[in-house]
Amino acid sequence: MKKQLLNLCFVAVALGLFVTKAHSQLVLPLQTLDVEFAAGAMTMDADAAEATYSDEQATTIFNPTGYDGSDADFKAVIKLTWDMTYLYIWAQMNDDIEEDFTWTYSSSWMFDNCEVFLQLDTATVPTAYNSRTVQLRVCRGLDSVETAGRAARTDYIYSMDSQSDKWITETAIPWTSVMEAGEGPELIGDYINVQIGFDFSGADSDDTDADLTVGNRDCQSAWDSDLPDDAADRSEDNAWNNTSVFGRITLLPVGIETPTLSTIDLYPNPTTGILHLDVNGQVDIYNVAGTLVKSVEAVNNTINTADLSEGIYFIRTATGMAKFIRK
Repeated sequence: MKKQLLNLCFVAVALGLFVTKAHSQLVLPLQTLDVEFAAGAMTMDADAAEATYSDEQATTIFNPTGYDGSDADFKAVIKLTWDMTYLYIWAQMNDDIEEDFTWTYSSSWMFDNCEVFLQLDTATVPTAYNSRTVQLRVCRGLDSVETAGRAARTDYIYSMDSQSDKWITETAIPWTSVMEAGEGPELIGDYINVQIGFDFSGADSDDTDADLTVGNRDCQSAWDSDLPDDAADRSEDNAWNNTSVFGRITLLPVGIETPTLSTIDLYPNPTTGILHLDVNGQVDIYNVAGTLVKSVEAVNNTINTADLSEGIYFIRTATGMAKFIRK
């Protein structure tokens, strides 16, 4: 059954309660993924037909202490794409025993659900959740939404298809949900070609406790499953206290073949017209959708961008690539 309502549950916790542990250290990602720009219109219909979605990514099951690991029927996979407004996630959970959360129960994370984790600044510094972090829970069979307040409920676009042996979700998460108040989605241009923190987790509850009102979360899975040898210290479960345990995604513009040589140095950036480069010769200028908007000759290490509209652009030459903002 298709469900076009938002079916998302946020973990809304006051940020002031999150204090990074003194021993938290930077954790290198186990999983990385280049995510292509969504070249065409995206429709949230629980169908991953859009060609710009990434290759399918599998999650790895892990069983925190206290869960029995009944995972024979469970598998979670995801695909991603993006544009200047949203990050899009398609997810499929193969699970033939359905145990849904409703508002009359407690502990939504103990039922069938999946979670998306997104953090703009995790690649170099281990931090607790902050204003650039979102943890979004999608609950199987639940037609409702809770948010942490950084984006209105109507800003999320969501669809679910729950079947007898699997359930599929497709969700558009606005970039403004991981930005400071007042920042516009165009700020995501600063993160193109830069690794940002992302993770996905699935949870399976098979009602082995025979109590529909409680849930029992028989197992969990994660895309970047940082599991230490010591089972008593489950890093993935403590992501709220160290977001560097997330995996990394890199947002790529579409249609621009990235040279394997050096990056171009340029200034001023942002620019209102004349742009100084450390190269001469042909310069191709692309917009964030990967469309070639202008080809010019750099003479005396300068080009003129005054005829471009305001926005984010990429310069590509035979020797390198760089991003600039036209103001």
